[in-house]
Amino acid sequence: MKLEKVLFLIIGIIFFSCKGTKQTTLNSKNTKVPEWNMGTLNQKSIQNLDSTKWDLKLFNQDIETYEKYTEIFQSYPLNKSPFPVSEYDYAVSSIPFTIEKKGLIFKGVRIGEYENTESEKIIDKLTLLILTNDKNSEENTLVESRNFPYLTAQGTFKIPNNTYDWVFSASPDGYSTLLVNMKLFDLRFGETIIIYPQDNKSFFYDQIKDSPNNYTSFDDFKNAIINKIKQL
Repeated sequence: MKLEKVLFLIIGIIFFSCKGTKQTTLNSKNTKVPEWNMGTLNQKSIQNLDSTKWDLKLFNQDIETYEKYTEIFQSYPLNKSPFPVSEYDYAVSSIPFTIEKKGLIFKGVRIGEYENTESEKIIDKLTLLILTNDKNSEENTLVESRNFPYLTAQGTFKIPNNTYDWVFSASPDGYSTLLVNMKLFDLRFGETIIIYPQDNKSFFYDQIKDSPNNYTSFDDFKNAIINKIKQL
């Protein structure tokens, strides 16, 4: 079933407890997106430093939003404070999901970006799963568009005996990283990460060179991942 696409114009950030809905952020300025390389990335960095290029309306709205939801923003691994940026056009996505296999329950989240702001096609950049064995375990995600053209996101998984914090960033040059409780994953070597918490509060993990991008449906991807889940 096709999930509803929800665009949050201008606000550009979202915060929610993932309950089965895809949500996106969009700041639409109808600007032409360049081909990203060291030169254009440097130019974008310079624009963000130039106060005459800042989107002040957006910045002021972020300040108001932060004042209203400070406690929520501060609950994430990294406090999401307002900061000014130049104008941009970018839609990002976060989709929660659950996988069950022989009595095991995995909660997960997909982080990605839309091919363009007019498209329905999502390009996934991270698929993160954690063994919770609890359908009601808490999972919170915040995906951020303000760092465009870099995709950033963070969140938490709360299971009975521990909490797993994670922070993700992806560069348009293809380099991306994920930190989970201070374990770093270089996602060039696999964009699907599975976390297996242990009773002693340590965790095992797996990194798989596969992605929902390689399948016509997410169910096909889930079936492929089920066959790769470790029996620990």
